[in-house]
Amino acid sequence: MLQELRIENFGIIEELRIRPGRGLNVITGETGAGKTLLLTAIEAVLGGKAGGGLVRNGAARACVHALFDLSRLPDLRHDLQARGFPPRDGALELRREISADGRSRVAINGQNTSLSVLRNFSSRLVEIHGQHEHQRILDPETHLESLDLFAAVADLRDQVAERFQRYSLLRNRLRSNALEAGERQQRIEFLKFAIGEIDELDPRAGQFDELQNERALIQNSGKLFRDLCQAYEDLRERDASAIDLLVRVESALSAHLAILPELQERVAVAAEARYNLEAIADFLRAMRERLQFSPERLEDIEERLAHYQRLQKKYGGSTSALLETRDRYLRELAAIEISAEDLALMKAELGVVESELLELCEELSLRRRSVAPALEEQLAQELGLLGMPGARIVISIRREVASAGESPGEGESQSALGRGRFVVCEKGLDRVEFLLSANAGENLHPLRKVASGGELSRITLALKTIFFAHRPTPSVVFDEVDAGVGGEIAHAIGQRLRMLAEGGQALVVTHLHQIASVASHHYRLWKSENAGRTQSQMLRLEGEERIREMARMLGSDGASQTVLAHARELLQQPHLRQARAGRSA
Repeated sequence: MLQELRIENFGIIEELRIRPGRGLNVITGETGAGKTLLLTAIEAVLGGKAGGGLVRNGAARACVHALFDLSRLPDLRHDLQARGFPPRDGALELRREISADGRSRVAINGQNTSLSVLRNFSSRLVEIHGQHEHQRILDPETHLESLDLFAAVADLRDQVAERFQRYSLLRNRLRSNALEAGERQQRIEFLKFAIGEIDELDPRAGQFDELQNERALIQNSGKLFRDLCQAYEDLRERDASAIDLLVRVESALSAHLAILPELQERVAVAAEARYNLEAIADFLRAMRERLQFSPERLEDIEERLAHYQRLQKKYGGSTSALLETRDRYLRELAAIEISAEDLALMKAELGVVESELLELCEELSLRRRSVAPALEEQLAQELGLLGMPGARIVISIRREVASAGESPGEGESQSALGRGRFVVCEKGLDRVEFLLSANAGENLHPLRKVASGGELSRITLALKTIFFAHRPTPSVVFDEVDAGVGGEIAHAIGQRLRMLAEGGQALVVTHLHQIASVASHHYRLWKSENAGRTQSQMLRLEGEERIREMARMLGSDGASQTVLAHARELLQQPHLRQARAGRSA
């Protein structure tokens, strides 16, 4: 459960702290006050996307800090301990810093880590229902995911996906070897020629640049050699060389140290200068001895550079491209050049894998069909509680028959298998879609074609409510789950959210007084201006402050005694709200 959330320099939020409690927590406020920004901060600290644009103007970085109680998550505590993030007093501390240039720093219990590690743990802490998530239910792909979640078939799905990937690999390799014999042989000859041509060059990363540098050095070696000789002669070989002159200076000054001790420091400086010049002279002598390049070496370099350039133009624009091309050609050659014995073994394995895949798909399909009626029944019950009595959702499970002569190309994610030539993919044989009858006696139609905005919100909430029993998380966040509803339906949604939060924690952003009135904890966000800067502020509402906020949500400025009395009644008589919800259901 989320115990505390601290936000600093995040958008218009300069500094904000919230300590949500158990049960239903609602967050209200006028549009633009920062409610969605607050939820974005929660997503960020859980490992969501967060760029530098979220950092408050003038700040170097934004920071989001979250503290979670792990008392209900013994498995997560164990996993954190095993991964080197031991909980502190049974709590988990997450911290996300976002710099203005978009870079992030993540810490778990004070130890720096990666976003992927953070997401692995945070996914078991909070379930987030985004502002537009109810639109996702229009996609039939989410219907299959919902059914599989209800059926608890994650392990079986993984087995199907693994077998399908193996089947696809074998099928594609066999298809490559089914090319016309002449065409395959031509390809083999080309691949061998290209690999041999690259191997003859034997390219090495960085060598092309090294050769270019060496060529430039050779081409300029004449003048360079003369200048090295001249410099070395000036430093050491002339009668009055620089080093000899410094030796004389040292000797002359050292003779007078007894009567003028201040000369000692200057003698030391002259000695250090002499040591440095001697080091330079030694380097120049060594370089002069190395610069004995032959014309033959320059010719070899020119020839190798020309070889590089020719192959780079042919197979890629760089040495790394040459190496990648060679590796790719080797893999292709291994796939094409296969013996008759290996081909027979591969065909036999394909038959075994196909049989295993179909068996797993049939088992997965059976599991789905066996639980579909139970999910339909639970959805009908939930929708009744949410103000849709008589509504029913039927789960259509069908299979797609492959068209005659279908032959998917390499890399496609589906194939026709089995006697019936059904199309199978990584998720099995089934195509799942929810059909909706919103009122008793109405025909069933695809959900994506007939559901209104308010119905989508309630169907999504119904699914969430059911799935929390199958994949419980201590906290759930809803951003405007009340979209498109009002009146008694809003009361019903509020009661369902309150029930959903029992024994756990729910944070709900809402504009509706019907939902805010049933909350255990109420927070208000508003914008203010300080020194010419806009910032969001938050306050936990109690007593008269909460009544005034309820009055504002009812459409009053808070001065109407009638509206205030109505707000007070909403907050003080929960049994009336429950009765209303029961009648609407």
